Amino acid sequence: MSAATHTITQPKTYPVELSDVTLQVTEWPGVGDPVLLLHATGFHSRCWDSIAADLAGAHVYAVDLRFHGGSDRHGDVNWLLMAGDIQELLEVLDLQRVVGVGHSLGGYLTAYVGASQQQRFKHLILIDPVIFSREQYREYHRSVGLTAAADFPVTRRKNAWRDAEEMYQRFKNRPPFSRWRRQVLRDYCNYALRTVPQESALQLACDPLHEASIYIKQRGNEAIWDLLPSLRVPVTLLRAPQDLDNPLNLAASPTWPGLADFLPNAQELYLPDMSHFIPMEDPSLVAGIIREALEES
Repeated sequence: MSAATHTITQPKTYPVELSDVTLQVTEWPGVGDPVLLLHATGFHSRCWDSIAADLAGAHVYAVDLRFHGGSDRHGDVNWLLMAGDIQELLEVLDLQRVVGVGHSLGGYLTAYVGASQQQRFKHLILIDPVIFSREQYREYHRSVGLTAAADFPVTRRKNAWRDAEEMYQRFKNRPPFSRWRRQVLRDYCNYALRTVPQESALQLACDPLHEASIYIKQRGNEAIWDLLPSLRVPVTLLRAPQDLDNPLNLAASPTWPGLADFLPNAQELYLPDMSHFIPMEDPSLVAGIIREALEES
């Protein structure tokens, strides 16, 4: 299945009402086993547009996670709450034989949901997931570092914008965005802003305080270690280099380097020349890996 032999289908975007939240879903209709795409902290479902285009003909779903994009923002920030959203979404859409793909936060959620609902998945693709070692989670609990979202550097992001073009021009020559494929950056900017009542300027769809809260709450997510040892679904893990000297370097890998060896059925692709933003820097690479997973029996 390739973009050369299939017409690119225009996506449709719609809300899916769950018991506690409404999530916005972007769907590219197609044939075969479904692909479920979960984005990173601060992003949205349309960051996957280039990858979906490269998978033309496949049936692809991308989700705006709670607190992001066009989805609801209510509730306290909690990674397991967001995982529960995806578990329920799978049930509502009744997806089976899913190729689950997650980047960063989305990688954690894909691993968590894939391990807890293994009957629904045929393959997991974890792209630099935010999954630490047990010891690192313990260190986080002992640390006295940043514990309030308001103290986290991302709260200082520019949050008022004239339009997507202003955003694109500001970011295109700045790292890490300068390494992104230009169309991916366009897609990010085009769908990153929302209208806020009684505000004259557009604002980020994932506001900086929510984004900071998600980063802060990653320290309490060791619950995934209760599930990972039983994860028998095939896993492909993509991993970029770490930066142990700067834990606030958001372009460095957050993934425990021993993760692939720990998982029962995983293979790792280490990408030393890439940053944490693998899907943005090489969407064709990611699409090719997804295509291989779809072709598995």
